[in-house]
Amino acid sequence: MRQLLLTICFSALFFSTIFHAQTGCPGCVVNVPASFPADTIYLPDLPDGVKGTPYNEDVSFRLPKTTTPVNAIDSTTPPGLTITKFEILAIDGLPPGLYWQLNQSVFDPATQTDGCIKICGTPLETDSFELTVTLKATVFILTQESTFPMSLYIAPKVSTTDGFSITNPIGCGSTTVTLTNNVPSNGDAGFSYLWDFGDGSPLSAEENPAPHIYPPGVYEIGYQAIVDTAGYILESIKLTDVACTDPPLYGNPDLFIEIRTPNDSILYNSSPAINNTSIPYTFPINVLLGPGNYTLIVWDDDGGIKGTDDGCGNLSFNILSDGTLVAGGLTVEMNILHPVDTIYSRDTVIVYPQPIAPTVNAPNGLTVCQGATDLVLSSSYGFGNQWILNGNLIQGATDFIYMPTENGAYQVQYISQDGCVATSDSAEVTIHPLPAEPTWFNYNNSLRLANPANLPAQYSLQWYNAGVPIPGETGIWYCSLESGTYSLVVTDLETGCTNSFGAQITHNPNFDCLVGTQSPDIQTFEILPNPTAGSVLLRLHEPLQTSGSIRVWDASGRLVHTLQVHAGMNTLSLEIGHLNAGVYAVEILTEGFHGLGRVVRM
Repeated sequence: MRQLLLTICFSALFFSTIFHAQTGCPGCVVNVPASFPADTIYLPDLPDGVKGTPYNEDVSFRLPKTTTPVNAIDSTTPPGLTITKFEILAIDGLPPGLYWQLNQSVFDPATQTDGCIKICGTPLETDSFELTVTLKATVFILTQESTFPMSLYIAPKVSTTDGFSITNPIGCGSTTVTLTNNVPSNGDAGFSYLWDFGDGSPLSAEENPAPHIYPPGVYEIGYQAIVDTAGYILESIKLTDVACTDPPLYGNPDLFIEIRTPNDSILYNSSPAINNTSIPYTFPINVLLGPGNYTLIVWDDDGGIKGTDDGCGNLSFNILSDGTLVAGGLTVEMNILHPVDTIYSRDTVIVYPQPIAPTVNAPNGLTVCQGATDLVLSSSYGFGNQWILNGNLIQGATDFIYMPTENGAYQVQYISQDGCVATSDSAEVTIHPLPAEPTWFNYNNSLRLANPANLPAQYSLQWYNAGVPIPGETGIWYCSLESGTYSLVVTDLETGCTNSFGAQITHNPNFDCLVGTQSPDIQTFEILPNPTAGSVLLRLHEPLQTSGSIRVWDASGRLVHTLQVHAGMNTLSLEIGHLNAGVYAVEILTEGFHGLGRVVRM
């Protein structure tokens, strides 16, 4: 029969580990699955607790009606015996801050086997706790009371927001780190701190240390905060011996306790009394203690026997009285907690080496003329480059070489594999515009520059035939003595940039351009609009004195259009829309007036 009782006690122990509830927890709700057999053992799993985290659960259980379900677990227990009574007597050793409360403690399996436990409270310590459960079972007239151990683990609180946070934890070359304390004291007492900056500098006890500068390297910052603000909590009082007894046949004393403050006011009273109290017995208290001496008084509720309550002993205690106290025949175990939270945090600062600044190389120089293809910039790094123009990133320009197409300040930025950036000095690129095209026309074998006003401020000219410079021919006109491919090259002496214009010329033997060409009497006039897609107006400075003609020549010296003009006119209309696109010489020739101009047909 003892084997049966031990097995039942162990089962009771299993669900007793969920008897954690704060004093004053509301009642639980029984919720055993309807599909379970009536005669069975149902003991659900108990999750671990977490320090500092509120816990509030209803745990339902079902006790067996007979020893048959017990036999399924332990074959040494004979099946088929009727269990007449279960009684849950006590549970000791619960984690501080957690308590239990049953919906009932005595069960008659014939009529009721389902019960529940309310678990509520906040565990104040983290550890593996050994619980002691006391249970009494009755089969027929035989009873057995036993105690059993069981472990309950309360895990430490883990929070990513505890400790501190870092601003600028990653840098290049150096980084200035700001450390933010996430457990501030707000001026209250009971807080202490310790910082290890991880770089060999002295430890700091400041709440908010000054910004810290780190050179290249990897540094682990350690943080400790000790929060001692909870005070002293009388968590429970266990009575292990009392100085009173009840008369024979009346059972054990019906005990309750009273705690009085240093000024003799009642701080706590456990009434109503615990009927027929089995010693040892634990009273959950959970009250905050202050300075001074308190008084514990233990009473036996004997109002119905002797007319007054019997004193079972008293003793004095204070916040330092944790442990066993003895006063006469009264022996108690005080469980006085002084919760102190210690928060540890660690984080890492990484500072990468600052790369050497790249250099911009220009093997062909930084100054070129428009259209040149030899302007090349190169970086001293073969990879990780980003080119910049006037402070702005050039999209897609990430090769180690770059060919500029516009003026400006060019830099190259090197980005290391660690993400560190180094930027070169500026390289000023100048791309000079070309001088205006030196367009010329053929007038009776005389090759004449159409618009000398477009020449640069400082220039030089050189006439060519078949790509060979004609010695000494550097003026604005040239007298061709033979057919050929002629060109004129203009050079801007300030920039060194050149431009040219060439055309095929057929020599006309009927004209001798050497005659009178040293001082040609050529006058100017306006051509509007220019360029044109059709007609233009020719504006003279004075009206024509005599009639004459307008002649239009193409670049090869061919006469392509003529028009008669009359005396007295100073605005002449000319239609060239029928001509092909190109540059044409326009000649106005009358007795007493000889003018030349150039028009571009679009």
